[in-house]
Amino acid sequence: MEKPAIDTSTTTTSNPPYLWTGEPMQRGTFGTIFFCFTTLIICIWSTLHFNIPTTRHTATRRFFLQVSWMLIALLAPEALLYLALTERIGVGYLVKEATKLHSCLAMPGMFARWYGSPWALGSGAS
Repeated sequence: MEKPAIDTSTTTTSNPPYLWTGEPMQRGTFGTIFFCFTTLIICIWSTLHFNIPTTRHTATRRFFLQVSWMLIALLAPEALLYLALTERIGVGYLVKEATKLHSCLAMPGMFARWYGSPWALGSGAS
């Protein structure tokens, strides 16, 4: 006996490859996708922490800068991770240098000697 041929096509009208559910009576496909997308946008927007700008920008320019960074975070989150890590490493070097300077200035009267104050202890001025 010969086996009947099995139709493997999934594009028939009775069995579509995807199901799109309408909105009025239940939660539909568009509502689910829209909810996921807005949640993703809100999460990305809340994780971006911008530096204080060195120059004054208009509100429109600031908004477009924030939106552009948000799109970068959406499309290439590893780029933001790279920038954050390089800033963190740079701050580590800065803290080491500041610690060296601070330990020198922490001695009594050293701050005044550092800036050549005539009232510094041991500066020879009386």
